[in-house]
Amino acid sequence: MLSADLAPPALARPARDVTERLAGEIDANLAPLLPALAAEPFALLDFPNHGNVGDSAIWLGELSWLQRRAGRGPALTCHVEERPGRLPPGPILLHGGGNFGDIWPQHQLFREAVLDRHRGHPVVQMPQSIHYADPSAIDRAARAIERHGAFTLLVRDRPSLELARRHFPCEVRLCPDMAFALGPLPRPAAPSLEGLMLLRTDREGVGQPVPALPQGWRVEDWLEDDPAMYRTVLTRTRRTALLSLDPRRLTRRARSLHMANQLAEWRLRRGVAQLSRARFVITDRLHVHIVATLLGLPHVFLDNSYGKIGRFSEAFGTLWDGASRADTLAEAMERARAHRNAA
Repeated sequence: MLSADLAPPALARPARDVTERLAGEIDANLAPLLPALAAEPFALLDFPNHGNVGDSAIWLGELSWLQRRAGRGPALTCHVEERPGRLPPGPILLHGGGNFGDIWPQHQLFREAVLDRHRGHPVVQMPQSIHYADPSAIDRAARAIERHGAFTLLVRDRPSLELARRHFPCEVRLCPDMAFALGPLPRPAAPSLEGLMLLRTDREGVGQPVPALPQGWRVEDWLEDDPAMYRTVLTRTRRTALLSLDPRRLTRRARSLHMANQLAEWRLRRGVAQLSRARFVITDRLHVHIVATLLGLPHVFLDNSYGKIGRFSEAFGTLWDGASRADTLAEAMERARAHRNAA
């Protein structure tokens, strides 16, 4: 049984207060899992093997929490295009994020396949946002959860909580996004841009027209990997395993997990460097809002296509002195100008 529902907290002023409070709420929610995680090797499945920095921030937050509180990381991972093979005896953890539902069906089908293949084995879904357009897809997920019989679902906003409790026969609890388990992050360099609009270019974007930008502003997304990244990380992973002289680090599983973690770290560093170039950020990505908060970077967020960012912020009180919410890009630019004039 996980901890009781979390009431939306009062607005915290400094960014660090938001970060530390939500990290504490993650601890409170996941603490009941610690005995099982510390007792036996476990799996963390659905590694985000793509360029979206936000998913890597979640993954690294999950790893950070597991190492710090459970004393170990996962013994196995895989991404959605892989079969995990023989799983370790401990719980199965599923990577958190915003893909529970039918917007990103590949991840949901993977999740339901894990439940069907491992019925009765404890499975914990790390914090997710839920969104469905097709009611029949909700019914399919509910049947998979019911057949499994030992599923715990963590969600990161109240509409997701209500939907899950209405439809899914399992334990459902509210928990912050796992990226907050990273704690405060340092900015690697002084800003070189006045402002950055980091806006979605995928199916969750809302497509608002971008207003004329003042000098020193850029418009970008953060989905593109460095072309040299895979080759570099693969080479370093092999070298690290060989130089360790440890047979346990030479196995395919160990090398795969090490490479996954290195890819996630590479991507998060890219995202942190990208945001840190700017004195002010406007975004419609949830994890730009979260990573900017970890950095203490002033920003304004707009919502994505189904309100994911606003729902999360309302559930956990993520606004602070340098972070606010706007309905349009024009309004966000006004906030940016006001911030500059006040500085």
